[in-house]
Amino acid sequence: MAMSLPIGDVVQRLIDMLGLSLVAVSLKKKETPAVQQWTNGREPQRPHVLRFALQLALMLTEAGAGAVARAWFQGSNPRLDDRSPAVMLHTLPLELIQAPLMVAARAFAAR
Repeated sequence: MAMSLPIGDVVQRLIDMLGLSLVAVSLKKKETPAVQQWTNGREPQRPHVLRFALQLALMLTEAGAGAVARAWFQGSNPRLDDRSPAVMLHTLPLELIQAPLMVAARAFAAR
């Protein structure tokens, strides 16, 4: 689903699930207006990261409420060497973190 949605819809769903500020931090944006512009047709620089983040958020919200997904993205995670998934998305290339983040999210969702 995350792969087939228009990018503006991906961003809006992420905002609805995680909140505007968390989406901005995860995607290297210091200001939230840039993120809001993505819902109105402006192309983001890292659409693949947005789609992956939505995939994770959907998996986590199936296991609980949106607050659960927000807490998972923000909190330190023992399966990720106590790093925060949001910070990892912000600072590291997706190809290096995609598999560990997916494993951590699956483990969390299975609880």
